[in-house]
Amino acid sequence: MADQQNERKEERQPAAFQIDVNEAEARGRSLPTLIANKRCYACQSVDDEPPTRNSDPGPYIERIVEHCADTPDYLLADTPLKEALFRAILARRNEPTTSEELNMVLAQRWATTPDPRDISKGIIEKILDGAWSYCIVRVPSAND
Repeated sequence: MADQQNERKEERQPAAFQIDVNEAEARGRSLPTLIANKRCYACQSVDDEPPTRNSDPGPYIERIVEHCADTPDYLLADTPLKEALFRAILARRNEPTTSEELNMVLAQRWATTPDPRDISKGIIEKILDGAWSYCIVRVPSAND
């Protein structure tokens, strides 16, 4: 009986997602460019040279975490949901992030919007499972 209860709890664990560098390479995407373009206008405008496929994405992610994610226009209420989820994962340093955590981030940012959107765990997972263009992958759980 206890084993069945533990299995049910494990089944209910929300999926975690992360942006995968290997997935980007396999899809021919320039992840550093994709990430660098999510920074705020002020940060993009001070680049000495534009990001390239060979750039290190780490400094771009850190700048997003330290500055851009806190700007009012980083996660606007009319941002397409897939784009918003990508930005939310970046703002969390691209650490594995669960659908529940993403829900909380968006719910907090979009709390005062006049047109509420469905950002439930199930919708988030469905969208992220199909987020190939953003190179977002489901992180295997300890049970996988």
